Amino acid sequence: MEANKQKMIGRVQASLTALAFGLLGVFGKWGFSSGFSVGELMAYRFFMASFILWIVVLIFKRQWIKIPLKQIGIFALLGIFGYAAMSITYLSAIKGLSVTTAVLILYTYPFWVSLFSHFFTKNKITKKEVISLIVGAVGLVLLLGGHIEVKEIWAVISGLASAILYASYILLSEKYQNGTPPLISSLYVITFGALALFIFYHPNIAGMSGLSHFQLFTIVGIALICTILPLTFELAALQKIKSTEFSVIMMLEPISATMWGAIIFKEVLSPQQIVGALTILGALGLRFIQTSSSTQPSLSDQH
Repeated sequence: MEANKQKMIGRVQASLTALAFGLLGVFGKWGFSSGFSVGELMAYRFFMASFILWIVVLIFKRQWIKIPLKQIGIFALLGIFGYAAMSITYLSAIKGLSVTTAVLILYTYPFWVSLFSHFFTKNKITKKEVISLIVGAVGLVLLLGGHIEVKEIWAVISGLASAILYASYILLSEKYQNGTPPLISSLYVITFGALALFIFYHPNIAGMSGLSHFQLFTIVGIALICTILPLTFELAALQKIKSTEFSVIMMLEPISATMWGAIIFKEVLSPQQIVGALTILGALGLRFIQTSSSTQPSLSDQH
């Protein structure tokens, strides 16, 4: 009973992660319209998130800061080669692909999570998981629609790298951050991610003092709502549910992004997008039916 309760909490946390990440596009539009470059917004986002988190933890949970050096090293790898490297490769991919193509390639990461999990962990893929991934992929194509364009082949490689890096981040987070409070996990991951992004983009910190009120609002908003909250929920969820289930639930993110766009920017959904969203929800429903069955054999057991 307690295990089922924890799984349900993990699913809710994963859904909240997708809901919060869906607002990235909203804050991104506001940030770009106010004059930020992509690199500036990314670096400022993680810097502000790290700054806020350190203040909160130092005031309320100072005793949690001290963790084993080995664990800090793991979080450094997750922050640098997980979020920072994933963000850099994804943004690089956009330079040689249409945005729709880049997003579609990034959202192959549930496939990579399932593939790596099947071959490198004890979590084997079931037939229903494969079907849910295929159905979800069809839904994503319908939901995102748009213009599919490949300008440079290296951009495809960069896009795939972003998906594989994020898949690896999810799998390693599931394996290595158990036992650490999610708030502290996100503190160190965000801090090291911020350091990596600042080294790569080297934005002008002194220039932050001259930001407009709207620019400051955008940075604080994207740091709190689209960074601290979802990363903490994400790491908390991965302590309760499998990475394969988490990655499928995260297909809710593009639905969330579309929903926020409709609410805030009055964007109108086409019939194709509505069908795509319903298809993704169908894939999630199929995945939940699968997880409720304890007797479902894996692909390796089926002939």
